[in-house]
Amino acid sequence: MNQGRTEEAETGEAVAENESRGGGSASGELVLTIGTFDGVHRGHQMLLEETRRIAGERGLESAAYTYDIPPKRYLGDQGPSILMEPDIKVRHLKEYVDRIVLGDFLKVKDYSPEEFVEKVLVDRLQVDAVVIGTDWRFGRNRSGSYRDLEVLGNGRFSVHPLDQLEVEGGPVSSTRIREALSQGNVTLARKLLGRNPEYSGRVVRGHGVGSKLGFPTANLNIDDRIVLPKRGSYAALAEVDGELIKGAVHIGNRPTFDHEDGHRLEVHLIDFEGDLYEKRLGVKLVKYLDSNREYGDSEHLERAIDGYIEEARRVLEEES
Repeated sequence: MNQGRTEEAETGEAVAENESRGGGSASGELVLTIGTFDGVHRGHQMLLEETRRIAGERGLESAAYTYDIPPKRYLGDQGPSILMEPDIKVRHLKEYVDRIVLGDFLKVKDYSPEEFVEKVLVDRLQVDAVVIGTDWRFGRNRSGSYRDLEVLGNGRFSVHPLDQLEVEGGPVSSTRIREALSQGNVTLARKLLGRNPEYSGRVVRGHGVGSKLGFPTANLNIDDRIVLPKRGSYAALAEVDGELIKGAVHIGNRPTFDHEDGHRLEVHLIDFEGDLYEKRLGVKLVKYLDSNREYGDSEHLERAIDGYIEEARRVLEEES
């Protein structure tokens, strides 16, 4: 597994430390893939793996150029919720390439395609090859395509466009993953991501309702930019101090006790004892169990929670 480094792209220092290694078809030092990479899903992984392959053949470094958040969010348009926090995205990208180059979107957003190529790809990053999806656009108002990149790079760097990956009769895309999560379709989301949907947050104080019922829960404070799946209960795995522990996750408000708006993520760790307050937990969803329902009183709710936990235990034992 690579342990790539992260750097800023528009500082003018991005490639100063590198030496030319030879083996490339041009004079550049880097094989680069470019994208938002929200979710680092299987389509992104295909681009990253091709980037790594070409870099290996040419004896060069591999890199991914991206932005912290999707471009629309820089422009005041909140846009769709994102699939993962920027630091988690970078962590996943580093599994595939040597370097992560974080672009300054507000600086490059008005570059023409020609300016982006000259100022970013050639002058600052000194690319030898660029791997992109055929649907990728660049430059002011998304005016450039991969074909423009081929023309602009001719004789200086090679361009390797890849068609969008399709799975289960449709494209692998961040949009489709968000739709799958909104329907509680963890199975499809997992097929598109290439791994279980995951969430991360710090454990904060809750209302203590679960503890009073005999089911203590860890309440996770999730970045409000992150898309949460359909409200309800899920079988899940929680990572605590590097160890995966079986759990039952509840997402949403608690309709028996209150009618708060807004998402919550609570996880009951099965057969676990310990203080998790202020710790950061990672949670991987495995299967959707049931939607939120009102149970009338705490006694009915207690039986329901116990049922969810036992179902989650059964599902997770079958998966292991």
